[in-house]
Amino acid sequence: MTDSTGSPDAEALSILREIIRRSGHEIRNSLNGVSVNVEVVRSRSEGAKGPAEVRSFAERASREVSNASRLADATLALVDGVLKAAAAGSLRHGAASEIEVMIYGDGATTFLSSVRPLAEVIGVRVEEKARSVILKVLPEDRSHSEN
Repeated sequence: MTDSTGSPDAEALSILREIIRRSGHEIRNSLNGVSVNVEVVRSRSEGAKGPAEVRSFAERASREVSNASRLADATLALVDGVLKAAAAGSLRHGAASEIEVMIYGDGATTFLSSVRPLAEVIGVRVEEKARSVILKVLPEDRSHSEN
């Protein structure tokens, strides 16, 4: 993730910034879903609505908390893997909107499985190629984060 002078590769940093921006957007969406459902539970528990109806909103809120947690874990795994690769000098800017993370040993498969659930949601293609994991930011119109 450095250029020939040892300076940070601006394009690689820009790609990473876009991945993190999309991830943050999806985490905020999940947390907003929690907030809305908890508010519905609060307001309906004060009224004459039955417990089954209130329960469905609480269950939705619980699912959103699980989703936000899963997205946060994947984001942290992504950032950790990319920053470790950058520190080791094994992060490269590939084609437009693409970075290549060189990971040795079984780490590539572990990294790939950790970030794939997030990548699918935020419009990032992830593929394993030999000892590398390729992260390709797809155009916004193919990203779930804009929906």
